[in-house]
Amino acid sequence: MLTRNLLGNKSGAGFYKRTERDGKTVFDVVDLETFDYRPAVSPAVPIVQEVQLGGDLAARLRLLMSRADDDRDARYVRDTLLPYLAYASRRVPEISRSLDDVDHAMEWGYGHEAGPFRTWDMLGVRHAAEQMKSLGHQVGAWVETMLAAGTESFYRHENGRDFAYSPVDGTYAPVREDPLAISLDRLRDEGKELRRNDSASLLDLGDGVLCLEFHSKANSIDAGVREMGVEALRALARDDVVGLVIGNQGRHFCTGANLADLARSVREGRLDEVSTGVDELHELLMGFRFAPKPVVAAPHRETLGGGLEFCLHADRIVAAAEAYLGFAEPGVGLIPAGGGTKEMTRRIVSAAVRLAPETPSLPLLQKAFDTIAMARVSGSALEARALGFLSDDDSIVMNPEHVLAAAKGEVLELAEDYAPPRRNRNVYAAGRWARAALEVGVISHGC
Repeated sequence: MLTRNLLGNKSGAGFYKRTERDGKTVFDVVDLETFDYRPAVSPAVPIVQEVQLGGDLAARLRLLMSRADDDRDARYVRDTLLPYLAYASRRVPEISRSLDDVDHAMEWGYGHEAGPFRTWDMLGVRHAAEQMKSLGHQVGAWVETMLAAGTESFYRHENGRDFAYSPVDGTYAPVREDPLAISLDRLRDEGKELRRNDSASLLDLGDGVLCLEFHSKANSIDAGVREMGVEALRALARDDVVGLVIGNQGRHFCTGANLADLARSVREGRLDEVSTGVDELHELLMGFRFAPKPVVAAPHRETLGGGLEFCLHADRIVAAAEAYLGFAEPGVGLIPAGGGTKEMTRRIVSAAVRLAPETPSLPLLQKAFDTIAMARVSGSALEARALGFLSDDDSIVMNPEHVLAAAKGEVLELAEDYAPPRRNRNVYAAGRWARAALEVGVISHGC
């Protein structure tokens, strides 16, 4: 490549070459044998689908490691992950005496789900260290000392507290706690989980505030989520409950309806079941909308389709700055089925017309229509506000670990003099001319 001057962007080509094809900008990839360029093709990686069904991050990583000798793609993960973990151990205590600080640096700075030492714990410290040595990767001397003393993990959880191993003195020290962070897992350990099924839970956040937590696959909406939502609504009628937070600490807030289950029901002709599920979702979300106590949604990262509709029916939204909200349904040939179209009208059109009755409604309807029809997803919570998903009363929290606590605080503030929304005259009806314009828009979008 050096001889052929394939040096990258400055020479016009490197591993990739930017070109135009069929009116689009594309990046062709170099053939490492002929050094000619060809269209890039996404490689087939069969193990990815298998790993996606493997459970949580720890289970997925262990599966990849177990397949590394036989599978090329799993071997790539092993041969990049283990050197990274070994390197991290060699930099302690040089750059930090705290394993927790190193992990947070990678989690917060690079968006890793788990830092190197938490990842190493998932693999088994002794087993992973033996793998590293067999592949020629040197681990930190303190790791050898730790294992020789019979200590098998970097972190421990005891009596509701997390402890981290100290490479300096060989003891475990309490992990510093953030007073603005709420851990749902810790609440669970403390017996604060009031109800649970395979898809969702209802937990006690304290001070009379409950939390509806999703933990289904990809936090998608299914019958179990709807069932627990009904339990949450029932709980709001109790005198000792002041309000509800809808939030969780999964990788994403909610990716929408479980389309695989929906498609299966359609293929098998169980259309009544689909209709019943949609009706139950409508009833649940309208129950949240007019609940007797305040409901606050706490979205983070992907908040799509039905997940966004849960948020739009809440009294307030307290969103993580890195929250990606949008209606993804049009991208797969569907329209939002949980009342999202009505809520976008209420938030974008009704609010403006209420403030200034002479405001032309059609441009506002056009904004709502385009946002839904083009399946626009915000790149941040700030952009979500510009798209109309968040109102001026909703708030944005920079630290994702503080979102649940901020949402709980919002519930307590609203509860002081809370009155449910009125059930009538809260969605602006633009009339038949606006409807005709929207129908033209549907045709122009090829719907």
